[in-house]
Amino acid sequence: MSATLPPLHDEARPLDHAFARWVRRESGSEPLARAAFAVSRVEGEGHACALLEAEPELADDIAAIRAHAWVGDGTQPTPFVLDAAGRFYTWRNWRHETRLAEALRERAGDGGATIPDAAIAADVAALFGDEDAHATRWQRAAVAAAPGTRLLVLTGGPGTGKTTTALRLLLTLLHHAGASGLPARASVALAAPTGKAAQRLAQAIAAGKQRLAARLAPDSPLRALLDRIPHAEAGTLHRLLGYRPGENTFARGPHDPLAADIVLVDEASMVDLALMRTLLDALRPEAVLVLLGDPGQLAAVEAGSVLSDVVASAQENAFPPTLARRLDAVLDVPAPRVERALPLSGRVLALHHGWRAGGALAAALESLRAGDADALVERIAAPDADGVRLQPSDTAAALRTRVTQWIDTQADTYAALFAPRAEPAATLAVLRRVQVLCALRNGPFGAEGVNALFARELAARFGFDATQRWHHGRPVLIVRNDYARELYNGDVGIALEGPDGLRVWFEVGRRDGSVGLRSVSPRALPEHESAWAITIHRSQGSEYGAVAVVLPPDPAHRLLSRELLYTALSRATRHAEIWSSAAAVAAAARRPIQRSGGLRARLA
Repeated sequence: MSATLPPLHDEARPLDHAFARWVRRESGSEPLARAAFAVSRVEGEGHACALLEAEPELADDIAAIRAHAWVGDGTQPTPFVLDAAGRFYTWRNWRHETRLAEALRERAGDGGATIPDAAIAADVAALFGDEDAHATRWQRAAVAAAPGTRLLVLTGGPGTGKTTTALRLLLTLLHHAGASGLPARASVALAAPTGKAAQRLAQAIAAGKQRLAARLAPDSPLRALLDRIPHAEAGTLHRLLGYRPGENTFARGPHDPLAADIVLVDEASMVDLALMRTLLDALRPEAVLVLLGDPGQLAAVEAGSVLSDVVASAQENAFPPTLARRLDAVLDVPAPRVERALPLSGRVLALHHGWRAGGALAAALESLRAGDADALVERIAAPDADGVRLQPSDTAAALRTRVTQWIDTQADTYAALFAPRAEPAATLAVLRRVQVLCALRNGPFGAEGVNALFARELAARFGFDATQRWHHGRPVLIVRNDYARELYNGDVGIALEGPDGLRVWFEVGRRDGSVGLRSVSPRALPEHESAWAITIHRSQGSEYGAVAVVLPPDPAHRLLSRELLYTALSRATRHAEIWSSAAAVAAAARRPIQRSGGLRARLA
């Protein structure tokens, strides 16, 4: 940029500079060009808007910016919007945010259902049987709260039973569809932001259906509804909405809404502002939206932090009087009442009882969720630390040592990947045992550098040429969607030598919920990279037995955050190691991500 418009931050992209130059040239305003630079830069960091008062070079120009013809208050289209709170938006993000807030508030209103509380209680009793009433308290509440609403948000940490609960509430919604304003034979659509997350959703729903089929009485009306939940058709949100990659548009919208009466979206923390607005616009007014997710995880790569804003806009597990009375009949304690009704009151429920992670891992995640850095570091740095252990790695040399030790510890796993005549299904299952997750993409502590370390060490042990791109046993990660080949960002495969030469094998979901296989020639793969180590962002929606988390050891590194570390550790079901410094771990735990935007205020 010119000398009159210096970069405000070193992280600015060429796009940010180019946008500011264009605004200066076309608008004739230097202050507006600086504001445009700021909003472009922060959008690239995931914010919905720029806070002009927080920008030192703009604080004195806010009045001039507000007075410019290109800047409005949102009542009519203008290139930029500056609201009364000093939030500066592009028109696109302003419209996404305000329309989404309007749609969520409208959908959270009373659906007018007249369902007897006793009928709901009977369903809950049948679905939960003799399961511990205290441990399943909020699961039962979510199931009972679903009929009659057009919006339900179910949150919880790893292993708290979100998907299990979602299946049960779907059955209850279907059972009372007519009284809830839905067609008697209401239809269901299941979706997630990524192909991997959609596959996991399908498998979890299929397994849950089998368990419930065995539990429910043969003549139960709920059992008869299990087949109406199409787990095998779970797919990505982009597929559900009819994404047109050539045009970067969606087929579904107000002009052609989704046919489904009930739409359930898993891993909602990964859904950005624009995509969530598109989804809400594509729903018919009477349709029901169910969102599942963990607000403690990383937000979407693109602008917005929708799930965390939605959750923060209402008291969790607190209900308006009418709904609370319904829940009293299914809970072991009286349902909490809201002190002051908010637009989303009673629509946000959180599960707290963990069913998956071991005690030490669960305790570490709880310390992290609470931002208790001292407790977290004390727990993971203890000589007898279990569940999560800090392995000090302050230098590149220390990191190389960690890689070697990890391969030694997981020797059986890596040997299975290189076994001659390896069977694809079994080898893909082996890949899920362990995973190295990196905060960074590049550099010695990034996925690229750690992958190189693994390739050299494994080549020395198993006799392949580390300089060759392809070899038997190489795991690969797809990093760009290929709709024609049905390979999607985040899919992981394994290269294996077989009768037809080297093929890359992937899992695919079958209609019965089981997992099938397909193989692809290496030459036919879309953009991909080795997957000995992957970024934490790419791991979202996945689950592994053990993980090693690689963080930059400098506590001042700008990417360190509570959500980043929480997301990484919550991928593990049994054990995790952190390869970094204690100072970096503490810094991450103390640094929650705060994305700028007005969605939370508009909802509350």
